[in-house]
Amino acid sequence: MSFKPIKHEELVYYIDEKIENIGGVSHIFTTRFGGFSSGPLFSMNMSPSRENPDTVKKNYKLVCDCENIPSERCVLSHQTHTSNIKIVTEEDAGKGLYRESDIQDIDGLITNVKNLPIVIFYADCVPILLYDPAKNVIAAVHAGWRGTVSDIAGKAVEIMKNSFGSDPSNIVASIGPSIGPCCFETGEDAKKEFVKSGLEKYIIGNNIDLQGSNKEKLILRGVKAENITISGFCTKCKCNEFFSHRGCGSDTGRMALIACLR
Repeated sequence: MSFKPIKHEELVYYIDEKIENIGGVSHIFTTRFGGFSSGPLFSMNMSPSRENPDTVKKNYKLVCDCENIPSERCVLSHQTHTSNIKIVTEEDAGKGLYRESDIQDIDGLITNVKNLPIVIFYADCVPILLYDPAKNVIAAVHAGWRGTVSDIAGKAVEIMKNSFGSDPSNIVASIGPSIGPCCFETGEDAKKEFVKSGLEKYIIGNNIDLQGSNKEKLILRGVKAENITISGFCTKCKCNEFFSHRGCGSDTGRMALIACLR
């Protein structure tokens, strides 16, 4: 099983075949191809804070329609590299895109509401989709290096367990495109935090493996290794296909992980 590209004319996005084959949830990992954005945001920017929100709405509608996801109900958060997670409900539908949002300083969203898409942004940080088909619960997590060492992915598993009765061994995880260990060079402060978090084996010289670190955190919380898929894509190496802060500079767009229970 692997990440599979889906193409509709110029539009390109990825799905995780393992999750797709289970059924019950629609999901999208966007690329930078096929949208309406221009300039350094060309062409599929998914962050409404970076350009005219009307253009971003068109991008959401275009890609969401391909997977029968209601774009007008997408729930977006204001991400700040925390390990804060919010359970979203029907009353949150449309926040951040079509409605004003009070979802601030949140880097993970969880829901068991059908037809309520949850969204996180990324451009080098790690997007993670968690799905429990037994309890019909999904989570979308944004894990930068700070979120990784503070175990945002593991905390999402615990919330799914405590709030919805999920058995971690039933959870399927998809770790999407992000900066790879080939390109994620860090300073001593970051490396010290990874050592403190028990992730020293993912320090490779001056670089860090964020994707492997998050897989390790999920396994420690009871998710089976065989239930975890890693895309293997490095956003910096492939910055012609993906937005990358490190590869393209700060004035670049954002991809989105969009997930919706059917």
